[in-house]
Formats: sequence, C-alpha cells, structure tokens
Amino acid sequence: MILTAALLISSIGCKVDPKPPTEADGRQVWKNLNTRSGLDGDLQLADFKKTDGQMAEVNGVKVYTLFYELHEKHLTKLGQWKPGDIETIRSNYGFQRTENGWQGPEGTHFPD
Repeated sequence: MILTAALLISSIGCKVDPKPPTEADGRQVWKNLNTRSGLDGDLQLADFKKTDGQMAEVNGVKVYTLFYELHEKHLTKLGQWKPGDIETIRSNYGFQRTENGWQGPEGTHFPD
C-alpha cells in the first residue's frame, strides 16, 4: 500500500509526451498538399506507409518528424510521367505541437 502511494505521488509530477502523429495524419497531409497545389486531378495516392518517426524539442516547442514512403499513381501526363505510372517517394513531414494538437506542415491541426 505504501509503495503504491509512493509510486502514485512520484508519477503525478511527471509530464507525459503526447502521442506522435499517425500514418493517417501523414496521409491527410499528403491529400491536403496535393489539393492545394492543384494536382488532385493528376495524382492519386496509391499507398502511404509511415517508416519511422523522431520526437524532439526545438526552442521549447515539441516537434515530430514523420518519415514515410508513398506511391503516387499518375492520372495524367505530368513531366516524364505517363498516366498509370507509379512514382515512389521517400521523404518526411515535420509537425509541431500546439495547444490544439499536432500541426502539420500545411497548417492542419490533428487533435489528440
């Protein structure tokens, strides 16, 4: 009983890191950026996979880098790409922690 109370008291002051952005959050960021750039009729997201992530703190702000691999299907001719071509992209999205949850690079907030 005393040990349980001691553990409870010692954990009250501990700050828990927020859950990191999810694969679904990364997928939504891609869709938002694709729409804003006017490519929503030219590209279709065939697959999106979170490959890694890294939490850090910069100038007192929690940040999270979501690393991903995605496959885009080209629906129209775009540069060297023909309709039906699949392009593989490996990159990352940076998120920052705000009062409203994680904010993606395009400004969308993802509440906990």
